[in-house]
Amino acid sequence: ERGEIASHDDSIPLVSTAFRVNLFWLGRRPLEYSRKYTLRLATREVDCEVAIIHRIVDTADLNQLQGGTLVGRNQVAELTLRTKFPLAFDCYSTFETTGRFVLVDEYDISGGGIITELVHDEQEFLRDEARRRDFAWVKGEVSAEARAQHYGHRAAVVLLTGVVHTGKSFLARKLESLLVAEGRHAYLLEGENLRRGLDADLPEADATGVPEMVRRYGEVARLLIDTGLIVVSTTNAFGSAHLQATEAIRTLVHPAPVIAVHMSKADEEPPPSTDLHFAGPKDFDEAARRIIEELKKKGVLAQAIGGTPTFQYSI
Repeated sequence: ERGEIASHDDSIPLVSTAFRVNLFWLGRRPLEYSRKYTLRLATREVDCEVAIIHRIVDTADLNQLQGGTLVGRNQVAELTLRTKFPLAFDCYSTFETTGRFVLVDEYDISGGGIITELVHDEQEFLRDEARRRDFAWVKGEVSAEARAQHYGHRAAVVLLTGVVHTGKSFLARKLESLLVAEGRHAYLLEGENLRRGLDADLPEADATGVPEMVRRYGEVARLLIDTGLIVVSTTNAFGSAHLQATEAIRTLVHPAPVIAVHMSKADEEPPPSTDLHFAGPKDFDEAARRIIEELKKKGVLAQAIGGTPTFQYSI
């Protein structure tokens, strides 16, 4: 995919959603704490925000200011940036090409800088586990591309998120039925079934068991994805930890796409990585059709042309 980095096993890049940088700001308006920007590193573009402003240096008189919430034009700042999705990079001292970046404010390139340090994020442990697993993965003779051409779709996860009693399970079953009726290879992965089998050794009422439950769920989903399935599921089994579970599942099944569908009882701001949001839906058939249209837009489902499925790889 565009923006991804290929490397040798002994020189893999760093990956995180947070890192420290030195930045020179040239924007017409100040760089603001918590404001959304677009970060460009090589060919990768990702949304980001300023998490911490550590130090500001005024280039006119070299005066230094610790902290603050604004970085003015022609000022240099030491920042921590946080991106919406994990980014592969190097520290500038290690490799210049993937250690420098620019920030875009709306449509203007407004600043440039270098990455000085990785900042550990919440998914680091799972990301390392997934990386070690994928390096050692024993592959069969059938490639993911061959399965996609045969099935007429790519493997993916459709994850329905939200609080209890919002109709997630009902919509998940409806979506699975609709996909199978169209000839797609889909499977409803129900967390409660894992709880009674694979997770039977975990304490049911103990929140400390949720991270391990999520990890096991992600590994099961990864196996199903390797078979070429569209995995449909909900975050019901994870309770109030559904937001953290969604990001952990994304990490464990990467690079397979996760289409996050947030469901709520009323209008509310959905989580940052949401693809679709349904507030108190009454027509579940229409909601399922909208998810299928989103799968087509994401390039997961293909349209058959002359008997040969064609795909748009633009996730």
